[in-house]
Amino acid sequence: MRTNKMLCHEDIVKFIILVMLLVSSAVYAVEIPKNGKLNYLGNGWECKKGFYKSGGQCHAVKIPQNAKLNYLGNGWECQKGFYKSGGQCHAVKIPQNAKLNYLGNGWECQKGFYKSGGQCHAVKIPQNAKLNYLGNGWECKKGFYKSGAQCHAVKIPQNAKLNYMGNGWECLPGYKKSSSSCIAMTASEIQRQKERVAAIALELQKRRAQGVSGDDCETEYKTNAEVCVEITGGDIDCNENYSGNYYNDCDVSLSYDVNTDYSGGAYLDVKVECTVEIEYKGRNTYSTQSDSSSDDESHSLYAHGSDSETLNFNFSFSSYQEIISAKISGADC
Repeated sequence: MRTNKMLCHEDIVKFIILVMLLVSSAVYAVEIPKNGKLNYLGNGWECKKGFYKSGGQCHAVKIPQNAKLNYLGNGWECQKGFYKSGGQCHAVKIPQNAKLNYLGNGWECQKGFYKSGGQCHAVKIPQNAKLNYLGNGWECKKGFYKSGAQCHAVKIPQNAKLNYMGNGWECLPGYKKSSSSCIAMTASEIQRQKERVAAIALELQKRRAQGVSGDDCETEYKTNAEVCVEITGGDIDCNENYSGNYYNDCDVSLSYDVNTDYSGGAYLDVKVECTVEIEYKGRNTYSTQSDSSSDDESHSLYAHGSDSETLNFNFSFSSYQEIISAKISGADC
């Protein structure tokens, strides 16, 4: 009799658990509206392709002329060669010497031309210069530096060599810069230099193994993709006052490449911020002064995509300073 009572008690417990499970299933049952479907996790619903969610319903996407369904299928985007304005797609009007841009929703000048207003004008290249990387301006050839609208030969002192960018000089290993010459480094300075070079080489090796490269890399938190920025060029152009004996201001341009190992189907929104620092010296001063400026640019990178940009900075000086020399002392992106 005792055994039978225990069995009856176990049956009651099982029955109660079964009822609780059925009630629980009923409570959490997903009600899917018309043109909807179970979502990826199975705990809710989402609209089918060609429909968008509004309240508790799925409504059909109304696609205007010259448009198509977007990547997610819940809206529309203009076809290549058209741009969105309000609820319509209008044709991109491409001027002479221009072409459709990468996204297909605007235009850009062909290589060898630059944009000014709504037109593309030919780049005028001075002697000892060449078309820049973007094709919308010029840069001095290796061994020359820009001054105004001309390219002048770099004068390399003893124990020095042409720098990486080719627009100036740097001291040979074992020497350091002192004014316009290179002097021998101490033993401790040489050791510190070797340690820095080794650390940089190791970091670059790690980045290349990850499939991306650059001066600065960050991990995008949603996709865990690596995004890297590499500075590819920098230039300073100072404008003299009317008398031509000191500078009113200096324009600095900084070029960089940005790339990613992202492998998804959409795109990454990337914001690149760059800072440029300059050193300058007045006519009657022995010490140099410094100033810095920052700017940023947004990029949309697709899978394993890359992009390039040139940022422009302006540094103004007051007349009482009478600045006679200026140079880029640092840049970081």
